[in-house]
Amino acid sequence: MEDDGSFKIDVINADLPQKCLNIVKSVYQHEQTNKHTRHLIRFEMQKLFGRDTDIVGFLEGEEDL
Repeated sequence: MEDDGSFKIDVINADLPQKCLNIVKSVYQHEQTNKHTRHLIRFEMQKLFGRDTDIVGFLEGEEDL
C-alpha cells in the first residue's frame, strides 16, 4: 500500500474477470439451465453492473460487457 492510501493491482491476469463472466454466460445459455436460474443470473448481474449495462445482450448474444 502506498502512503496516500492507494495500492497497486497486478494486471498480469486482467483477463480473469472476463473469463469468469464467460463461464456465467455459458451456464446461462446451457440447454438444461431453467428459467428461474436464468432470471437469478440476470438479476444478480444487473445489481453488479447497474441499469446502464446491457446484461441480457451479453448473456444471450456475443457482446462483451
